[in-house]
Amino acid sequence: MTFNDHLAHLAERALASIPAADAGDIYAVSFLIDNEDDDPRQPTLTIGYNTETQARRSIQNASDQAEARWNYAFWIQNELTVVGDLTSDPGEATARQEWISELGLWYAEPTDRADWDSVIGPLATQIEAQFSQTCSQLARTFHTTGVIERSVGRTVPVIVHEMEYYEAIALQTEAANPPGLADEFISWVRHG
Repeated sequence: MTFNDHLAHLAERALASIPAADAGDIYAVSFLIDNEDDDPRQPTLTIGYNTETQARRSIQNASDQAEARWNYAFWIQNELTVVGDLTSDPGEATARQEWISELGLWYAEPTDRADWDSVIGPLATQIEAQFSQTCSQLARTFHTTGVIERSVGRTVPVIVHEMEYYEAIALQTEAANPPGLADEFISWVRHG
């Protein structure tokens, strides 16, 4: 199974596991991108969601309603799955390394700091960009094929993000969703 197939399979299975009791209250799905052990060669995708109930609960701790709604720090922090986690998804490590190698981006851990800055840093940046693009494309495919609608009961935006928000997060979330669906989140990222 290719890395992309593995990613799609686990992500679809995770979304199908959304409890029916939560589905009607969900307003967004989270595709949280991170790196295991801060290693760009080990990208992970944590899939979760947030509910209207949680957003209302969070208002008292947030600076405003939009922050309570869109800042992941205020979300439920549920993990339907963590694709790429070496503990919960150990079989994925080989497929992920093969995928990065096929992209021509795999590297050995440098022994010289100068190699990190001049060679490894740019490769790490490309791996992160490729993984983010892959996750955005997966979310868009899930919208097209009806996976999101079947899992939640209607179409909701998929927020493709990290723990920090900046223009690239807005762009990849925009690419992940049908036109206009994630506008509220994108506006919050860009304008606060």
